[in-house]
This record gives sequence, structure tokens and C-alpha cells, in this order.
Amino acid sequence: MKEKLFSIGEEVLKTLLQKGADGGIVITAHKDRAMIRFANNRITVVQSWSIMGVDFLCTLGRRRLIGRVEDFSEGAVKSSVERALAESKLVPEDKEFVPIPEGNKYAARTANEEIDPNRMSESVRDAVDAALREGAERVSGVLTGDITRRCILSGRGTEGYDERSSFELNVRAFKGEASGQGLSCATSMKFINAKGAGEEAGSIVKEGANFIGWSEGKYKVLLGPIIAANLIEHLGEAASAFSVDTGLSCLAGRIGKRVFSENFTLIDDGSSEDGLSSRTFDDEGIKTRKNIIVEKGEVKGYLHNVKTAAKFKTESTGNAGWIMPSPWNLVVEGGNVRFEEALEDIKNGLYVVSNWYTRFQNYSTGDFSTICRDGIFLIENGKLKGSLKGVRISDNLVRLFSSISAVCKERKWVKWWEVRTPAYLPAMVANDVRITKAQGA
Repeated sequence: MKEKLFSIGEEVLKTLLQKGADGGIVITAHKDRAMIRFANNRITVVQSWSIMGVDFLCTLGRRRLIGRVEDFSEGAVKSSVERALAESKLVPEDKEFVPIPEGNKYAARTANEEIDPNRMSESVRDAVDAALREGAERVSGVLTGDITRRCILSGRGTEGYDERSSFELNVRAFKGEASGQGLSCATSMKFINAKGAGEEAGSIVKEGANFIGWSEGKYKVLLGPIIAANLIEHLGEAASAFSVDTGLSCLAGRIGKRVFSENFTLIDDGSSEDGLSSRTFDDEGIKTRKNIIVEKGEVKGYLHNVKTAAKFKTESTGNAGWIMPSPWNLVVEGGNVRFEEALEDIKNGLYVVSNWYTRFQNYSTGDFSTICRDGIFLIENGKLKGSLKGVRISDNLVRLFSSISAVCKERKWVKWWEVRTPAYLPAMVANDVRITKAQGA
């Protein structure tokens, strides 16, 4: 497959340059994916995909053109590229044009992992059985496995091959009106803890069967890793220099300022061997690396591609994105308390497991709301006293992370359909979080 990807990439790059492009970057990628979906305690769908495509960026004078090719039949690649170049006259000149960066050559990286549907099915059954033993009545969810092979070539000499694997297990358990969620994510199936994810979902739903009344107000909230990852993802997006430049970031103008809690450190790491979205190189052929976004509450920097770096008079951080830089894997440093200790220290508050539908009223200030799901509990004197319905967090992203008073030691990888940027993080405690009732609650 490696040779095939390079062969297709070389054909596209050669055609671009022969037909008049000044420069180009070509990324050829192939993904094998398997998915096992389960509902009502049994496997319902088993599917697999094999997807290949070529993305290319080319420059013509001060114009930049981005395209994609998925038809690899005879002559199709050449005709697709020629058609794209013919339409380049419709593209306006880029007033902030930055040339394609100088090339780098990278050693090939392979994943040494295979997708085994039988092993994945066994893990699904382990997760379902574990949730049922904990007290769930019904268990649903999905397990996906990906192997992505990617090669990059550029007219300035960039050449690299990167192969990665990742697996995501999401378990939801139900009992009556109560629900719970458990996750396990890793770069290899041998690190997927299916039993643990099922036990987590089952224990949450068992605890959540006792619903009680509650009032709106400000609460100390223990944010579990799943909901914390969702909020962290939005903070990572705000760290993109593109978001800053377009007025969509609550971090704009805050480099060098301590705006968050001293307990809070946030890093983006595209080079981590354990990272679910790690890569050797970004879309411009720049080596990925570890970038500190927030250190002990102080905003340290933004994430850049070569274009935003030129505008901000700095260097690329290896986060391209031909259009915008984005985080790879968001990492929150662990704290010095165990989860049980953090819970016991809360005299009057909430424990929230997960959330759906985070929406922003104002991106530039960070005002948002999100609906809490799959486990919301009232805490009194360090004990869970009952489960709540219709809980919405209506707060401000900067204010919330400025109020972090405790960060747990234990960390886990979180990635699922509400968290597409993987995060490795602990549970954490936020103070005075504004809690409102969802419509109809």
C-alpha cells in the first residue's frame, strides 16, 4: 500500500507542476475502518470500509487552490487535476500569500497493528456483560477500529509516510429512565479496556436510578473526563491562530496573561506515540511537536500553520491545516488528588459524567451552554444523594477554567462523536458553575 500511495501522489504532483502550478503539496491517504454497533445487549451491525483519496494544494502566482481526487481509474487523476487548474482563474489572489515551505524528508512510520473483527466482537460482548452485571438493563454503543496510511510529497522536496491505528469503544447503559456512559480509547486493541468501560457505564446507570428534584443556581461541579474533554476541545479550537484572527476565539489578546486557574495546564501534542490523532508531519510537511497552550493558568501561545505564523510574526507549530491550524491531541496535566478525594471534598455540588450539544452564544467571549447526559448527580457532604434530569450548564469557558480548584491524578483518553479531538485528561472540579434547567425539564 505504501508504494501505491506514493505512486499516486507522484502522479498528481507531476501533473500539477507540468500543467503550470508553481508549487504543490500532495497528501495521499488510505483508511481501513471496521465498526461494530450494538443495541439492546446484542451486536446489530458489523461494517467495514476501505477509503482512499488524494488531497492537493497548489500555488499559481499568488493564488492557492485546494482539491481532492477519489477516482483512480485510468486517466481520471490527470483529468481531475487539469480541470481544477483550469478553474484556478476563478480563485482570487491571496493578499497574505505565503509560499509552500521548504521540504523535509521523514523516515517511514508503520503501525504494526491489524483490525481483527473477531477480537473486536469479543470486546463488545465483554463490555455488554460487564454493564449488565453492574445493574444495567440495556446496553448499546459502538466500537470502531481505524488504520490510516498517509504519504506526503511536495514540489520543494517534502517526503514522508505515516501509518497509525486507533480504536474507540463507547458504551451507553440504560435502566428505566436512567443512562450511563463508559469509554475506552487507545492506539491498539490490546489497550482497550472493554470490561472497564462496561462496568463504568453500568455502575453509573445503577447509581442514577434514584431521581430527585433540584433547583437552578451556581454549584461546585466535579467534571468527569468525558464532559471535560468536550469543553477542552473547544478551548483547543480557540487556541488556533485562525480562530484568533477571525474573531472567534476567547483567547485573543491573552498571550502572557494568567486568565485560568494555576491548577490548569493544557498542551497540544501531535508527536505523542499514544496520541489517537498523532502524526509525524502536518499537512504542510512541518514536523509535529508538543505545544504548550496554557501553563499553570497563563496563556503561552497559539497553534499555527505557515500562513498564520507569518501573519503573527512567529513560526509554524506543526498544526496545519491548509486552511486553518488545529490541535492534534489535547493533554491536561494531572493533579494531586484522587477522584474519590475530590468527590469527598465537595459539600454541596454536582458530579457530571457527560454532555451533548455544546453551543456558543458568543465565541469571542466564550459564552456557551451544554446539556448534561448519562449521569448527573447531586453531591451532599461528599456522597452522591440522587440523580438529576434536565441539567444544562450555561456559563463562560474562560470563567469556568479559571475556577478550577482541584485536578485529579487519574487520566484517560477520551474520543467519541461529541469529542473529535482526542484528549488525555483527568476529572476536575470547577467552582460556581451556573446550572440551569433545559427546556421542558
